[in-house]
Amino acid sequence: MRFIGRAVLLLLLLFVGVVVGFRLMYGGGVPYPDVSTAPTIPADRIDTPIEVELPTGMVTASPDGRVFYTYHMLHMPERHSMATIFEWVDGQGVPFPSLDLQPKFVGAMGITVDRQGRMWIVKPGALAGKPTELLAVDINTGALLLEHIFSEDEAGFAQDMRVSPDGRTVYLADTGLFRFSEANLIVFNVETQRARTVLKGHPTVSPQNWVLRKTNGDPYKLAFGLLTFAVGVDGVALTSDGEWLYYATMSHDSAYRIPTAALLDETMTDVALAKEIEFIGKKPMSDGIELLPDNTLLITDVENGGLAALSPDGKLSTLTKDASVDWADSVTVAPNGDIWFTDSRLTDLIDQFAQPADIGTMVTKGPYKIHRIRP
Repeated sequence: MRFIGRAVLLLLLLFVGVVVGFRLMYGGGVPYPDVSTAPTIPADRIDTPIEVELPTGMVTASPDGRVFYTYHMLHMPERHSMATIFEWVDGQGVPFPSLDLQPKFVGAMGITVDRQGRMWIVKPGALAGKPTELLAVDINTGALLLEHIFSEDEAGFAQDMRVSPDGRTVYLADTGLFRFSEANLIVFNVETQRARTVLKGHPTVSPQNWVLRKTNGDPYKLAFGLLTFAVGVDGVALTSDGEWLYYATMSHDSAYRIPTAALLDETMTDVALAKEIEFIGKKPMSDGIELLPDNTLLITDVENGGLAALSPDGKLSTLTKDASVDWADSVTVAPNGDIWFTDSRLTDLIDQFAQPADIGTMVTKGPYKIHRIRP
């Protein structure tokens, strides 16, 4: 009996040691300073013309002004809806391009529309134990133009992406899984369908030691505090001439850019690429980003429920913040100057073990809004 008691005590001590070690390695961090300012956009320029039944994820505007959006994949919307990607038409969401293709889009995270009229869709596969998929759909005909399956060691957590003006290259951000796997950028050649992973684990794409807070001020952690919600590079944006790729890491205090000529040069090592990176300025804890025509960087502020703007000279200001916005996720700029951004309700509806709410809770918490800032 004494032996059994000692064995139990030893196992208990071992368990406590593992938990403490896990907490120290993956659950640490300090609160990020509030870098927001007084909002600069008057309230009468902000509205919410899109209200839907399930939490939204990504929003993108096409060059001809059409607006598309997704239900956020972390909420597993396929449990409750036959469609997960929509176009907003005449005041309602219409499955895009049709219900027939929707099964292919289950698990979709990032969407963007290029100048060639193609919607690009990325389905990160690592959480489901599958390879990541990249698809392209003609927004005018609804035809599926491309289906690419990445290798198992590529793009496991690819989320946001942008396409070069000539349509030949897709740049993707792979966030990694918290601190368990390294974040990176991906350069995808559309013609050859070859992918190049770059800057893997570089400090500019990796999470810093910050603890994100929810809009109510509470720290955002999972597993009852054992795991800090620390995320790698998430947002990417291209200048209108395609010469610079801007990127922002969620759990990071700064935004950066790198010349696309360097990214396209396959002879350049990560060491050489790192020398091409330029610091843009300080930012809030963020998710999606986008560029205005003057290269002002729009940044979703996930802690303050709104948008920030980083001017070309590095000045940071808050455009809008709203405590009712739980997680400002994705942002896009329409040709008429409208700025759209989503609220994916991540901290409100995802539990301690990253499981989504049931449909009853989702209905009670809805409707879910996509916000617009008019010029």
